Amino acid sequence: MQPLWNERIMKFDDTLVIADLHIGYERELEEKGINIPDQSEKMIDKVFEVLKKEDAERLVINGDFKHNVPKATWQEYKDIPKAVDLWLKGVNEIHLLKGNHDGGIEEYLPSDVIIHGSSGTVIDEIGFFHGHANPREEVLSTGSIIIGHCHPTVTLRDSLDNKEKKECWVKLNYKHEGEEGNAIIIPHLNHLLGGISINEDGYLGPFLNKTELYDEKIYLLDGTYLGTKRSISDDQFL
Repeated sequence: MQPLWNERIMKFDDTLVIADLHIGYERELEEKGINIPDQSEKMIDKVFEVLKKEDAERLVINGDFKHNVPKATWQEYKDIPKAVDLWLKGVNEIHLLKGNHDGGIEEYLPSDVIIHGSSGTVIDEIGFFHGHANPREEVLSTGSIIIGHCHPTVTLRDSLDNKEKKECWVKLNYKHEGEEGNAIIIPHLNHLLGGISINEDGYLGPFLNKTELYDEKIYLLDGTYLGTKRSISDDQFL
């Protein structure tokens, strides 16, 4: 399992993994009086570009394909089928692990997409779950899991105590109810979203907050290794 640096996308074998697209987020901003150009089309096209470049056969969406809950907006109804139709021109199959924002998505999600519940699934001996709910035992027993949901960022501080958040990848090891393994927390694909500062606020989701985690390695989106979560918490820097 390896991040594609600078792409917010992960790859293993012939499979690409993305998470937290939150298509329709612009409509929430619009309701708050913040008007920005639609970013979904650029994001959808970028994924297709990487699918072709990496010669992928499969795409896994690790949760939160859509944004608005409980009701979807016209943007989700328009852009999600459009995205699936485009991506299926580059891959043979698409899987969706349902996230906490994906309720009701079946209403307009093309039937070609293979849907999995919030407790996750196993694909080619890799465990997947979004992260807002606990994974089932089969997922953890793989020993290698991929998690979304957290929108991970790291807070860095300069010598004048100015803070800056940077989006990041997290690689870690875990022990949970007799199961041990390694995990990767994948960053949110939608760059408009805010993030959770893992070295100040911890993680989102029941699994990460009730599991023994260690050797938590932090990488910026470009692949720069910052150190472990503990070392950054003790000595933040810019």
